[in-house]
Amino acid sequence: MKNELRKAALIKRKTLDCTSCSKKAMQNLFSLQEYKNSKNIICYYPIKYEISDMDCINDKTKNIYLPRVNGKELEICPYQKGKMKEGCFKIQEPSTEKITSFENIDMIIIPAVAADKKGFRIGYGKGYYDRFLLGLPKKIIKIILLYDELLSNNIFPDIFDIKADIIVTDRTVYKI
Repeated sequence: MKNELRKAALIKRKTLDCTSCSKKAMQNLFSLQEYKNSKNIICYYPIKYEISDMDCINDKTKNIYLPRVNGKELEICPYQKGKMKEGCFKIQEPSTEKITSFENIDMIIIPAVAADKKGFRIGYGKGYYDRFLLGLPKKIIKIILLYDELLSNNIFPDIFDIKADIIVTDRTVYKI
């Protein structure tokens, strides 16, 4: 079931206006008190057709961290402009040293192919974020960025799926 939802969502998002939707989603994110109160944020480096969080990555009032793939796991590294390289799956990754503690992290912004209104997401199917989220402290606010049109009533989560606290779309904010 998830594979069918993933395929349909990937096709659908190619028809959406990524630039306009990303701008609106970022406005919704920046309006959140949770974002305003966060100093240390893990973002993702956007790829084609994803909601872009580049405005967040370039927010000079925050300390930004990005993932890097290491085998089957994600490492988190401080973002420094000019210290990026192409990594796994042709995604830009930081070339800085990984952090070993998540004690100071306030928020993580998670990419998604689709999600439901209960806070569960469908990713690309490799499980990188599922494994990573399991090891994060519960206090870290988990936010999914998504096109509103790719939000469904139920994505049939698996037992290991981690629920987000907030879903931010181009139209609105859903607090779970």
